[in-house]
Amino acid sequence: MELELIELFLQLITSQTGLYIRLQDHPVLAEKIKIRVKVLKLPNPQDYLNLLSTDNSQSREEWKQLIPLITTIESYFFRDQGQINLLRTVILPELINSRQNTKNLTLWSAGCSTGEEPYTLSILLQQLIPDLASWNLNILGTDVNEEALKKARHGLYTAWSFRLVDSELRNRYFVRQGQEWKINSVTQNSVQFFNLNLVKDSYCYPNYTPIQDVDLIICRNVFVYFKKDYINQVIAKFFNVLKPGGYLITGHAELQSTENIENFQAKIYPESMIYQRPIGLVKEPLKSPKSLMLNRDNSWNNLLYSPWKNQDSHPKVNKHENHQSEILKLPKKSLEEAKRHFKNKQYPAAIQKAEQFLHNYYLKSQEFTINGKEERNENRNLKPETKFDAYYLLAQASANLGKYEQAISYCKKAIEIDSFSIFPYYLLLHIAQEQEDLAGAKLLSKRIIYLLPASIPAYLELGSIYEQEKDHTRAAKMYSTALALLKSLPPSMRIEHLEGVTAEDLIVFLENKRLAIGTGGFC
Repeated sequence: MELELIELFLQLITSQTGLYIRLQDHPVLAEKIKIRVKVLKLPNPQDYLNLLSTDNSQSREEWKQLIPLITTIESYFFRDQGQINLLRTVILPELINSRQNTKNLTLWSAGCSTGEEPYTLSILLQQLIPDLASWNLNILGTDVNEEALKKARHGLYTAWSFRLVDSELRNRYFVRQGQEWKINSVTQNSVQFFNLNLVKDSYCYPNYTPIQDVDLIICRNVFVYFKKDYINQVIAKFFNVLKPGGYLITGHAELQSTENIENFQAKIYPESMIYQRPIGLVKEPLKSPKSLMLNRDNSWNNLLYSPWKNQDSHPKVNKHENHQSEILKLPKKSLEEAKRHFKNKQYPAAIQKAEQFLHNYYLKSQEFTINGKEERNENRNLKPETKFDAYYLLAQASANLGKYEQAISYCKKAIEIDSFSIFPYYLLLHIAQEQEDLAGAKLLSKRIIYLLPASIPAYLELGSIYEQEKDHTRAAKMYSTALALLKSLPPSMRIEHLEGVTAEDLIVFLENKRLAIGTGGFC
């Protein structure tokens, strides 16, 4: 296809959807266009361009067919534990408290894909509102991809959608149907799904009633695919439909250098920066502190391929002072207590006890002078695996609280002790997934495969990344390797690092993926 014609398609797609299609994806787009030309039995791509450019029912129907071919569907339940924790502990309780008089709440998942995000919001509200039946909850899920919306309305998901979800929560809100999970009727009926183009459409319900007085808009992993001008356009529209005091939550770093976001008031939390429509005319200036953003260009590269410098964060103890009698009284059970707290999901308490254990260990490892004689405490030679356990527990607990920078720091310390353990790398991979950092997730997946060539989760993650990058050949190769590994396992075997997911669950998922990927399948 001629470059000039491809450029015309690109301009049309961007003007209609806001999507920016990268240069390396142009050949894939050309192939998708040829497929549609053949299906419609048109003489040539120019006629297809003419069809898309017209404003009639046939053109609108064809856009519904084309958009699933050029958009990415990738979502899962309780995505981004940091933002989920912020919603659960701060944003939603604040909104619920402020709406006690009216008992009305409107939440909108804009770009909801296959529905995991709005259903997650519904589950959070069910957990937070004791008198749920007396509330008028309006949860919207919109997307431009009609195929994704069909799946969302159906509410049936493979185990892969629950890969970071506690099995207890999954069993409470979903019912198993064969190898898939069906969302319960209360949650399913609480969400209204409909097709809406964020760039082109007026923001209305299907009955043409305007969407307004929204309390919370979540639009994550959407703007990363948009051209800047269209991001500004959508942000302005979001501002207009939000109720004063309402919130906008986006993906991390998606709104850098976006002019219209300055109309919002930024609220900065350890887990994320979010945006609030001011209640009055006065608002604080918007700032994006660098400390909140990971340096994605080199942070994972440094972790994988550069040695870390050992830095003690604990205070130095004067070895000539007589501290031994005091130190020997320090509790020795802090790490076991930390593990118990972690098991009970009491993460702040787990962090406190693990840090106490490491601090005590540091103090006990010092040299002391007693009665003029220099001695070493008998506990100096703490086993490396015990110290590793402490740092890894701290990393897990921090990540579960959404404190990702802290979690990454503890992972680094664990890797310093045992650079061949895959566990810190799996946690770092989860963090990269949560922060939608494809480049970091790709590097970490490759590192895990290097350390453990039979790592099924790493092959699945790489396959998902390549699929999002439209590199279907490499995606098929990764999925094929994962499928071969799975078929060598007992069907009921649970896959490590994937919460409650069995080999049989993933085989079904990959068999369906083979049909959907559209590249001739994989073995």
